[in-house]
Amino acid sequence: MSAAPDPTPTPDDLRATARDRWERSASVWEDRRDWFQAAAAPVSHAMIELLNPQPGHVVLEAAAGLGDTGLLAAELVHPGGKVILSDGAEAMVEAAKRHAAERGIVNVEVTPMELEWLDMGAASVDGILVRFGYMLVPDPETALRDARRVLRPGGRISFAVWDRVEDNPWLGLGTTILADRGLTEPWSPDSVEPGPFSLSSRGQLDELLGSTGFVLPEIVRVDIAFRSPSAQAARENFLAFSDRATTALAGVPEADRAAIHAEIEAAFSAFPDPDGPEGAIALPGAVLVAAADA
Repeated sequence: MSAAPDPTPTPDDLRATARDRWERSASVWEDRRDWFQAAAAPVSHAMIELLNPQPGHVVLEAAAGLGDTGLLAAELVHPGGKVILSDGAEAMVEAAKRHAAERGIVNVEVTPMELEWLDMGAASVDGILVRFGYMLVPDPETALRDARRVLRPGGRISFAVWDRVEDNPWLGLGTTILADRGLTEPWSPDSVEPGPFSLSSRGQLDELLGSTGFVLPEIVRVDIAFRSPSAQAARENFLAFSDRATTALAGVPEADRAAIHAEIEAAFSAFPDPDGPEGAIALPGAVLVAAADA
């Protein structure tokens, strides 16, 4: 008898799946950019502060999505500098071009580029920004080695990853409800697959930066809140941004799906927004922002 095929996905399988997901979800990120960025703006500002870009610098934002963080750096490197926004998903690249044009920022280039293999010459940029990218690639060590390769001597990297799942109810709480119903796997720090929480400890980040040749690491935690006008809106935002949850619910009968929606909304209702109107929700999030010298 022949051996059963190994169900474990290869790194190339994971990359292909991720690429398809980002191509499909680019429109969601563009449509709901204001909601996500309202929460994530403090992360971008912390990354910029740790990077400390100067006039004349060339700064790359890799896995840029819509380029929210890189575009903050554009005004700081002017005059004489520029920002390069890159993403592996063509749909994200096009969305970033529209975003930069809407903002009227001219010292910016937008180009397709994979985070794990940067299509740039050695020592070609002064700074690198990566917001919520490294924990999602199969080989973050290779990606960081390549980042160090393209940084000039004295260059600097600044990146962000999600802290522990229990510190991020905005994403983890709804997924845990689905896992408790047997619809998806729970988040696990021991998973062999990349995911939002696969680099969620300071120890991991220190070790990763040290093993890839970076020095003088700094790591800070940034607490944020995802605000929605109601528990229903919070649940809709969660499902819009969680491909894992949407996939888990795809085959669930309508009546059961309605019950799950109600359960998620009830859980989210435990986080009322103290600064919002009655019924508004503020779901906590926590991020680790790391920076180091090349």
